[in-house]
Amino acid sequence: MLAQISTWLLFATLGQAPAETAASWLKAVPGDVDLVVRSRGVESTSGDLTDMIKAMSPRAAETAAPALAQLLDQARGQYGDDAVKTPWVGVVRAVPPAPGGVMPFAVLMLTDDYRGVLAKVAAGKELALKPQDGGFDAFEAPHGDGSWYAVKGAGFAAFGPDRDLIAAIAKPGETSLGAILTPAAARPLLTGDLGVFVNVARLAKRYADQIAQARQAFMAALDQGAQRMPNGANMDAVKDMYGAFFDALDGAETLTLGLDFAAAGLDVAGRLDLKPGADAAKPVAVDQGGAAELGGLASDAAFYVYMNMPASSIEKLQNLSLRMVDPSGKLGPAMARAMEQFHGLGQIETLGTASFEGGMRAFNVINAADPKAYIAAVQAMLSAMKEADGPLNFYKEVKVEPDAQNHQGISFTHVVAVFDQEKLAKFAAGNGGGAAGIKTMFSGDSLSYWIGTDGKRVIQVTTPTWDQARAQIDRHLKAESTVGAVPAFQAVRSALADRANFLMILNAQGFVRMVASQLAASLNKPELKELAGVPPEPAFFGFSWTLKEPTGHEFRISLPSPVVPVFEKGMLPVFQSMQPKPQP
Repeated sequence: MLAQISTWLLFATLGQAPAETAASWLKAVPGDVDLVVRSRGVESTSGDLTDMIKAMSPRAAETAAPALAQLLDQARGQYGDDAVKTPWVGVVRAVPPAPGGVMPFAVLMLTDDYRGVLAKVAAGKELALKPQDGGFDAFEAPHGDGSWYAVKGAGFAAFGPDRDLIAAIAKPGETSLGAILTPAAARPLLTGDLGVFVNVARLAKRYADQIAQARQAFMAALDQGAQRMPNGANMDAVKDMYGAFFDALDGAETLTLGLDFAAAGLDVAGRLDLKPGADAAKPVAVDQGGAAELGGLASDAAFYVYMNMPASSIEKLQNLSLRMVDPSGKLGPAMARAMEQFHGLGQIETLGTASFEGGMRAFNVINAADPKAYIAAVQAMLSAMKEADGPLNFYKEVKVEPDAQNHQGISFTHVVAVFDQEKLAKFAAGNGGGAAGIKTMFSGDSLSYWIGTDGKRVIQVTTPTWDQARAQIDRHLKAESTVGAVPAFQAVRSALADRANFLMILNAQGFVRMVASQLAASLNKPELKELAGVPPEPAFFGFSWTLKEPTGHEFRISLPSPVVPVFEKGMLPVFQSMQPKPQP
């Protein structure tokens, strides 16, 4: 069994396949397979992967690069130079194997040299092909007794130990993989160094019992964790969140991924398609996202966020976060009215920044059909939290000053929410360090923001003083020192979706400093904030998510190589310093 797996993995040496060849193998692969893997090959992929690891972490490359080179040399020495350059596709039916066997699999080498491929598979044995009914051949298994099977297709040679799978490839029906995958769903599979297709619906149905057992065990582990944690009651919301993930498996149809390695970094493209009747598929047909133009925002923030979705969808996210605070899920009459008020706002588009140097600073531009109604809903929710009888109320006082400032023709309301330190400590799990971390995040005992509208858009600025707020507003309106002019930001933004429902780009240095400051405050270790080794050149990474008709969720991830040294030199020393010192 291990020898058979080894043969498959060693032939997993894919080169770059031309588009017309890719189309031919998609038409040959049965649509009822569970897993498909496409790769550029040991030579090209290992080269790209090695370059990426060297750029990200020279220390890690000292171990990884020689290991990858050794694998490449072994494959070339055993199977020849052509084997490490010829493209292939691996196909798996993930059914429980017979005793001593393996899951049914097949390898499609994308070449016309049928006998040449099988000669290498035969591992030195005499190759004697025996024609079979159905247009394929049998030959002696390369390891052990029995037979393997093979078929010559249009631009590929397929082989494997499972007769039924090779027979299906030899006589593809109308439900081939190429037929069931839309061009949009197939694109990630055919992109980058590695492509992956997962038939989620078939796997979820076949392994329903095992998934149910895993869910039960996972929830039990969360319950055990809750008993050991002072804020264990909040685990109910965590269980709801992970329960929703397991529920989502019932609605998922297929998943395709494409991973591309390079010295510049890692890019991931993916698409999840849902069953037409799934609850999560309902908003897809009406929501296409927006242009996510974040480049006009200031260049000195840690987080850049774009969101374009119905208020009802945002409300669901808010409900989840509120459940993390109040596990009972009882919002109270005032909060329920405020949420309903927010729910009626329709489509909302938000772009903004956040940073945590010296406390939380945020700048947001919100586009809503009725800007005044948006402001009223936001204020209603804050007031409802102040009036709540439960964990949601951790404010001592909420001050609202309408028309506090007028700037650029916009009247700004000033809101100050003063924290109740006793309630804040309780909210932070009764942990003084947790309360200190929250206090550090807001740089004081209160949250202050200005919010106003010119009738077309809402501007909201979170900052302690009006002078700071006004400076941010002027800087944005004048488009001064924008992040769009930073090459590292441009590179990440171009790797993400042009149009998105949600898009976030993070400044690695800002993120690391935020985490270090929180840990320093929570653990009462001010020295954790000292990050002298962090590279000064700005590094960014990001994620985008877009709803696509009729039932698709597309996502992209961009992790440029310069990000990793920031985490390695910034966060690694922090975590190392948190480890208990060995006793003498």
